[in-house]
Amino acid sequence: MILSKRMLPILGVVGIAALSACGTSTTTPSSSGGGGSSLASCQGSITVATDLPLTGGDATDGPPVEKAAHLAVTQANANKVLGGCTLKYVSKDDATVLKNGHDPAQGAANFTALSSDQSVVGVVGPFNSSVAVAEIPVASQNHLAMISPANTNPGLTQVGTNPDVNTTSLYPGAKTYFRVIGTDITQGQILSYVATKELNFTKAYSIDDQETYGKGLSTFFQKYFAADGGTIVGTASLPGTTKDFHTQVADAQSKGAQVIFFGGTSGNGCGILRSQMPASLPELGGDGCQDNKFISDAGSNALGSQVTSAPDASKLTTATQFYTDFKSTYNEDGTESPYTPYGFDAMNALIQAIKAVIVANHDQPPSDSQTFRDAVVAQLHQISYSGATGTVAFDANGDTTHAGFSLYTINGTKWAPKELLTADATGKVTVAG
Repeated sequence: MILSKRMLPILGVVGIAALSACGTSTTTPSSSGGGGSSLASCQGSITVATDLPLTGGDATDGPPVEKAAHLAVTQANANKVLGGCTLKYVSKDDATVLKNGHDPAQGAANFTALSSDQSVVGVVGPFNSSVAVAEIPVASQNHLAMISPANTNPGLTQVGTNPDVNTTSLYPGAKTYFRVIGTDITQGQILSYVATKELNFTKAYSIDDQETYGKGLSTFFQKYFAADGGTIVGTASLPGTTKDFHTQVADAQSKGAQVIFFGGTSGNGCGILRSQMPASLPELGGDGCQDNKFISDAGSNALGSQVTSAPDASKLTTATQFYTDFKSTYNEDGTESPYTPYGFDAMNALIQAIKAVIVANHDQPPSDSQTFRDAVVAQLHQISYSGATGTVAFDANGDTTHAGFSLYTINGTKWAPKELLTADATGKVTVAG
């Protein structure tokens, strides 16, 4: 359902503008996302949701992020962040049996259902960029805020960065999409730096899974690898259902490749590829490969793989309380996926935006659903929230203002962070820690 356009009867232009002055959070709150609230007179239930892949080939990716987002809601209710108002939480799975993992069609159906529920004012998700392409137009038409903890394709927000994504057409209505992670422009630059400057490779073979994320990341890696003096000796674009990579591995070896780059996810073959490569030929990949499925699929051949993924937050003092709370709640240490604390921060940023809207509306939720949704989106464009992973803030495109990626290697049977890398506006990569 597409909500009809209405004037903003409660907040109006002045009210929304005031959100940027009184609604942002610039202090470091507890892990619950802001501590107690004085909104004792607030009445009503407000719904927030997640849309993530929870089953099939993505079963090691989405669940820990979903748990973190759910934890943020549970803590906010316990600490009465919204005073007398309560948060209702809904979890959606965008994976299907047909796709054995994330499915753009299911994601779009989930967002259609969430949008038609007028009590829903924001969603954390999706995880995969191909799903985002299907969901963003639905959210845009329905004025529904969405914050991704993991999308990295720049075409979702930046016009002209991906020839396969018509960025403008993704937003038939309001621009309601945000993300708390950097894009594949930065990730591609960092991966090329690792390959050419740290590993001293001059010849690479690139494979992608034909999806928005994988194909895009492979393109950026090829671009920056060539700019850094390397040669792409061969490429292959294969369906995500591919199980046999022996032909491509043999082709890479015959052409003298020193590394095979995989643009895609573990659910689409990243670890399977590694299991079919000789141990002497390393594999390099992006954040779609950094999960336990890669390790189980690669088996004894997992060693020798390096990937970039979300900046490791496990050593940050700002994240200490989050990991403690996650462990006590789920009996898991929260480090299975580097994206786990980003799901927590994405949900807390949404909650803080909701709180700011209520404060600006005389301590009550706006009675008109579109007014509420529009105000939440406006607040997210202004927010500066101190979370577990650092400051959560967004630029005019909805992209995070704090971008970087960690390099991970296999340490025994687990992924372990090796270093944090960042890239400036000129593309210069720096090892930050």
